[in-house]
Amino acid sequence: MLDSGFELDIEAVRENIAEAEVVTLYFPLLRKTLLVDTRTTERLGPMVRVVPMASSTADRFESLQRLRPELPKPESITMIPWGRPVASLRAAGVWDRLLARLSESGDAAALSAA
Repeated sequence: MLDSGFELDIEAVRENIAEAEVVTLYFPLLRKTLLVDTRTTERLGPMVRVVPMASSTADRFESLQRLRPELPKPESITMIPWGRPVASLRAAGVWDRLLARLSESGDAAALSAA
């Protein structure tokens, strides 16, 4: 699938969603990012939010620290550019993979936020 002039490997996207602690799907045309942080503690569940697009990887790490100061720096983060319509996440199977990942946490609030 071509996205913003380059080929996007959907299977690799799904694998990254399955493995990364933090998943960012950013939408350059909207200048927004779907931020999914699957890290948890006894008191803190996963987080799902739409946030402004970061200007750099360092900026994203800083924003994560501000949003979730109780947590250490993530061990793995995947940043996925999505230049297609938001609705195409479903057709590509990416949305279902994200929901399945959140479902694994058992946190109903995170699923509801998604």
